[in-house]
Amino acid sequence: MQSLLKFKKALKSSILFNLIEEWRFLKLNKTHRALTAEEIEILKANGNSAEDWSLIQVEKKFNPHRVLNSRFLGTVYLPAFTDTLLLPGDVSHPTGIYDSSIHNSFIENAVVYRVSMLSNNWVRLGAVLQNIGSLVSNGPFRVQWGTDLVLGNEMGARPIFIFPEIEEKLIQIQLTHKKDEILLTAYEEAILEWKKEAALLGGVVDKGAVIANTNIVRNSWIGPYARVEGAAKLRACVVLSSLETPTKIYDAVILENTNLQEGAVVHSGALVKDSLLMKHSKVGNKAIIKSSVIAPLATIEEGEVSSSYVGALTQMHHHSLLISALCFDGGLNLGYGANVGSNHTGRMPDQELYASAALFFGLGVNIKYPANFTEAPFTVIATGVTSEAQRLSFPFSLILSGVSKESRLNELVPAWTYGKNAYAIARNFYKYKKRSKGLVLPGLTTLWQTSIAKNVHSAYQKLQVKEIKEVYYDSDIPGIGSNYLKEVSRKNAILHYENYLKRYLLRVLLEQLEKGDSTKWNSPKFTTNFEKQVFKNLYKDESLDPQSVEKLLKQLRTLEKSWLKSIELGAQRDTKRGTAVFDDYEDFHPLDFDFLANEKQNYEQIHQRISAQLNSQILT
Repeated sequence: MQSLLKFKKALKSSILFNLIEEWRFLKLNKTHRALTAEEIEILKANGNSAEDWSLIQVEKKFNPHRVLNSRFLGTVYLPAFTDTLLLPGDVSHPTGIYDSSIHNSFIENAVVYRVSMLSNNWVRLGAVLQNIGSLVSNGPFRVQWGTDLVLGNEMGARPIFIFPEIEEKLIQIQLTHKKDEILLTAYEEAILEWKKEAALLGGVVDKGAVIANTNIVRNSWIGPYARVEGAAKLRACVVLSSLETPTKIYDAVILENTNLQEGAVVHSGALVKDSLLMKHSKVGNKAIIKSSVIAPLATIEEGEVSSSYVGALTQMHHHSLLISALCFDGGLNLGYGANVGSNHTGRMPDQELYASAALFFGLGVNIKYPANFTEAPFTVIATGVTSEAQRLSFPFSLILSGVSKESRLNELVPAWTYGKNAYAIARNFYKYKKRSKGLVLPGLTTLWQTSIAKNVHSAYQKLQVKEIKEVYYDSDIPGIGSNYLKEVSRKNAILHYENYLKRYLLRVLLEQLEKGDSTKWNSPKFTTNFEKQVFKNLYKDESLDPQSVEKLLKQLRTLEKSWLKSIELGAQRDTKRGTAVFDDYEDFHPLDFDFLANEKQNYEQIHQRISAQLNSQILT
């Protein structure tokens, strides 16, 4: 129940509570006064009118000359109005209210310019409102949308409970603990209790926020320093933002019942409904997002996502479809025309996809459900493949269209990306690091995770068949899925998986040596029993004396050098193919020298670490 305690703690520390309490304090401890007769006359002379001038409350040094051609309805609180603020386009403009209609609102020192209706809103210090159709709240309201957000299959089996600052782990726990009714009921009770307390008194435009050239904003909180420019509509939204990490919404965007975390960007005609966009996520270019969670640093452009958890650093830059998919590990990549969920509506109950880290869907693929790829990270599904329902258990695989169309089976090449495309894997991690903006993304930081190693080891063991065949099917080797496997591919995969496992184990050994956990060579302190078991399986003998440790470290150095060479060959292979097609290829497609230099640096670092251990007193 530790996750529940974390959930409740996060709820109680929500920024919404601080905001609500501050607003209540202002209402109870206001330092405003009534207008003087002279101020009313000046306001009238400046083209202003009021339903009842006695309901207008102002600060002590109120400047009536900064209120022009505006209409006031109900109770309105106005500041002194001093200084200037920058409108979009860096145009300096005095704070004040100009050509606007204001109803039951609390306004601090801000610019309100050409707002057709501002009602039941708190406009905070430094905010800019310009050319807005309506910025309206229906009075006190709650953040209601989170309780019925359904991910995965659309039959409603995976409802989750969300609040503005929720983290990935708390979402994933709710999605994967269906059988733990006690835990999920406790989550629901906590969120319902929170909702009773988290009632905003009206809409909020927070400090330094900018809303300009936008048609409709209803029942929403626009966070500090957020920028909303040229949006079509925001309805029932919470937009977290900060000075250091502003959230940006612009150009014909529609947002409904949606929460955005700091640094999110929504632009260029995107439509987002009933969803959560997490930190630094980006949605644009007419993308459609419905009932989904877009995890940190994911980018969705032009595509359509529905009822899905889209993991961190996912990339969808083209017209593609993702329905009812759960990708917790992130790094998903969808090519143009990918239909992930192509048979989704043809079955009852509706099905879903479990994705693995860095799963790549090529151009025009069709992925039929149910599909489980969680045990096949870094797998590539090649262009034009139609994949039948399956569970795939082989990491680093390549799936190609099968020779026989009648069989509806595709060809599986296990370990292909590790053994034949090191360049792509290494460059992925290079891009993940560059795009991470300092966020900690455990699933996409290193290739040497125990979870990946366990999947590799499981696949390695499955390939140790008793009966040699020319072609294997899922009935021969469980986990092949709706594919077939050739004998030559099985042999190659064993070698590639073995190389991965050796590098993994030897890297663990190197770390243990560096920590000084090597006082007894006949009992090496590997991190887990899994690693001891795999070491024994690959090296037959678990005992390690100084001489054998020296040999193993040299083997690690050889494996690391081979990996670097594979990356360099991959880069050169692209250049060789390109120059055979275009005479000026190298002029316009230079090698990514920064990436290659980074990989050389990585090799030099581990080379130095190995050398340090080889030269240590323990090994002499």
